[in-house]
Amino acid sequence: MKYLIIDGYNAINKIKEFEVKRDISLETSRLAFIKALVDFRRKNHLFDKIVAVFDGKGDGLGLGRESYGEIEVLFSNKDKDADGVIVDILKISSEKNKITVSSDDNFIKNHTRAFGCVVMSIKELENLISLKKRASRGKIIEKDLETRELNDITKELKKHWGVE
Repeated sequence: MKYLIIDGYNAINKIKEFEVKRDISLETSRLAFIKALVDFRRKNHLFDKIVAVFDGKGDGLGLGRESYGEIEVLFSNKDKDADGVIVDILKISSEKNKITVSSDDNFIKNHTRAFGCVVMSIKELENLISLKKRASRGKIIEKDLETRELNDITKELKKHWGVE
């Protein structure tokens, strides 16, 4: 199976769309991020399963777990942080599954490489999720284009219309 494992709060803190929602509450930001993952997974089957791992404060044994279709959300407990949970998943599953881990945390990235898995930066994750959103709307938003690209398009249109 192809898994995408995401360092949850690392992603939320680096993707502006979700980071600004922290002003409302951390839960609001987390739920918006999970909804974006659900929407992405519904339209894209690049990964068989997406797992977002967050730091939790639970006193219980084991992990807190929530499921949203093909999106699984794990919460660490007081004895182990999210980074440790991600490393444990890599130890257990990396040999039998194709795993991509999205994080900008060096500890996570180094362990991901050590287990022979693929590292995806948070920026790459953001681009992947937002590209699918833009594709679903069927149009390209001007701010998504580089200035050079905009100039090239304008130049081509002027030639086509005979204005240049």
